[in-house]
Amino acid sequence: MTEKLYLNNSYIYEFEANIINCTPYNGYYAIILDKTAFYPEGGGQPSDRGYINEHEVLDVIEKDGQVLHIVNHGISTRKVICRIDWNRRYDFMQQHSGQHILSHCFLELFQGNTDSFHLGSNTVSIEIDIKEFSQYDCNKIEAMANEIIYNNLPISSSVIPEEELNKLPLRKQPSVKDNIRIVKIGDIDYNPCGGTHVMATGEVGIIKIVKWEKLKSSYRFHFLCGKRALMDYGYKNLLLQSLCAKLSVKDFDLEKAVDRLMEENKILNKEYINSNKALLRFEAKELYNLSDTVNDIRIIKSVYNDRKFDDIKYMASELTTREKTIALLATINENAQVVFSRSEDVCMDMNMLLRSVLPKINGKGGGSSKTALGGGSVGSIKCMMEEAYDLCLKSLSQA
Repeated sequence: MTEKLYLNNSYIYEFEANIINCTPYNGYYAIILDKTAFYPEGGGQPSDRGYINEHEVLDVIEKDGQVLHIVNHGISTRKVICRIDWNRRYDFMQQHSGQHILSHCFLELFQGNTDSFHLGSNTVSIEIDIKEFSQYDCNKIEAMANEIIYNNLPISSSVIPEEELNKLPLRKQPSVKDNIRIVKIGDIDYNPCGGTHVMATGEVGIIKIVKWEKLKSSYRFHFLCGKRALMDYGYKNLLLQSLCAKLSVKDFDLEKAVDRLMEENKILNKEYINSNKALLRFEAKELYNLSDTVNDIRIIKSVYNDRKFDDIKYMASELTTREKTIALLATINENAQVVFSRSEDVCMDMNMLLRSVLPKINGKGGGSSKTALGGGSVGSIKCMMEEAYDLCLKSLSQA
């Protein structure tokens, strides 16, 4: 059985070991050492990375009680030097210890148990079984958690016999029966855990909840600790200063400036929409006046370049408010988009008309007998529109 050095000392990042087994494993090789400081994935914490001699450790897995170090190639030497990616390991230690502190605070303040914990390369989250949560609650949690950090309480771990567990105020019950390892924070938190942790709460640096989301019967909290929190603050401070410079305001006036911009944009957008609709109505009137009449019915056909589909749909709608009108409009952007529409007093099925000509542009679409929409390739759009126009002429001539 491999001796798990990380259980007693999370700060070991370089060590010598002997290979006791090296076998092919799912296209890679699995190395078993007589002792290891590499942490295998488990308990919400990812595995360590690093090197065995010059061979990169791609993953670390615990299987059937053995710790497997996954590498690309087999290793023939018996004695090896192992090096753990310390920056990654220490980051995980900060985040994991921070999670224990945060979980303790949720239990103390809101009787919220931790349902799950996820530690990723960029994000850390926990799910807490509470029904309600507010910004005020967040402030209380963060204040308590960071006070624990400031107090620099010792963090230790030890294996406790099962019969001794009932003497400890455990935050949750262990999921195993043998070799139960308890991680202790001062005298305030006792929790079964096999992960790696810092030696004192001060090393966590800071805990910041960055967002939360309501689930069915709980909340998921995303938070950052230590260097991650510092980097996040640095990025957000740069962003804040950049936005303040662009808007020529001080940081405490930024929100008001953004609110003012949004209100101005809302007014401008409304004015644009109204002006655009007026222009489209004018265009529709011009199209109507220039259109051909067959049996007292006007057929309006037009193909546009780089026009918004919403614009030509609006024009078609505007045109067909007039009596005895058929509108066949198209716009060419990356693809061709078409709208066929008619007024209520015209007896012609626009859906059937569209479907009969769409194969010309390898298109798809449909709608009602009054209005149909479609789209397809640009190549033959003008031919398709001519064919649709001719079909309208033919139908009206026979009426």
